[in-house]
Amino acid sequence: KMARAMNYAVQAGRLAYRAGRIPKKLYSTASSPEPDL
Repeated sequence: KMARAMNYAVQAGRLAYRAGRIPKKLYSTASSPEPDL
């Protein structure tokens, strides 16, 4: 099971690397709507 978990971790890391960085913004945006916070 540990080997499978490591395999998934490597795959996730590779996918994240290939997806690229999120572009920087000059201002922040809330990820959740304010009323439901």
